[in-house]
Amino acid sequence: MRPSLLLLAAVCVTAAPEPPPERRCTLRLAWWANPSERIELGVVQGKSIVPMVALEMNLDLSKDYSGPALLAVVRKKGEAQKTAPFDPEKLYAQAAAAPPKPDPKAKPDPAKKEKADDWEPFATVALPESGDVGVLLLMGPNGACTGRAFDYEAGRFPYGSIRVVNLSAMTLAGEIDAKPFRLAAGAADLLPVVFRERTTSHIKLSALLPGNDVEPILGTKIAGRPNRRSLVFVMQTGMSAEKRPLFESRSIESLEPVLPETIYGQGKPRPK
Repeated sequence: MRPSLLLLAAVCVTAAPEPPPERRCTLRLAWWANPSERIELGVVQGKSIVPMVALEMNLDLSKDYSGPALLAVVRKKGEAQKTAPFDPEKLYAQAAAAPPKPDPKAKPDPAKKEKADDWEPFATVALPESGDVGVLLLMGPNGACTGRAFDYEAGRFPYGSIRVVNLSAMTLAGEIDAKPFRLAAGAADLLPVVFRERTTSHIKLSALLPGNDVEPILGTKIAGRPNRRSLVFVMQTGMSAEKRPLFESRSIESLEPVLPETIYGQGKPRPK
C-alpha cells in the first residue's frame, strides 16, 4: 500500500465516531429522606462531572444524561456541614423582603468545569432502558448510600395510575377496589386501576410473612385523579419489640403538565 493510502487509512481510523452511549435519558434524583448533613451530588458523564440536586421525595428537577447504564453518583469532598433546621419565620422573612434589582451590565458567570479530584464515589445505580429515569437515594446508618432506579416515562407510567415499588425483602399483597395485586421483593408494578375521572378508591397492603402470617402495612382511601400519577415506595424500617417487621410507605406525586391553548388555523387562537 502506498504511503498516501496508509495515511488516509490512519485518518479514517482516528476519525471514526465514538460508540453510542448505553443510556440516553432524562435523569432525576430524589432522597428518601434528606440526610442530616449537606451533600453536594453529581453524576459522571464521560470525563465530566455534572452537578445535580436531589430533593426529598420530589422528582421535579432533572438533567439530560448520556452515559453508561451503570450510573456513577459522586459527592463533593469536604467537611460535613449539618443541614439547618427548618425555620418558618426566617423563610417568611426572606419571602417578604424585596429582591435586589438586577444589574443590567452584569454578565453571566462562566460555566464552571468540575475537577474530578474534588469528588468521591457515592453510589452506583443500574439504569433501566427508559427515556425518563428516576433514582431514589437512601442513606444507611454508616453514611453509605444506595440507590434504586425506576422507569418514570409517562408512556409506561401514565397519568391516572399508581405504581408501587417494593424496597423490602418480603412479598407484598393487597387489593385496590377489590382488585388483588402482588409484588415480589424488589419488584415494581402498576396497580390494576387507571383513574379516568376524579374518584375515591380503597386500598389495602400487607406483607406476607413466613408461616402464612400477614403484617398489615396500610389500609386507606386515596383520591384518584386522571391528571395525577403516584409512585408509592414501601420499605422495611426495622423490627418491633414483638419481633414483627416495621414498614414505612412514602409517595411521590406528579401532575400532568398543562398544555398551552390549542393553536387554530394560521397560528391564531380558536375563535370562542
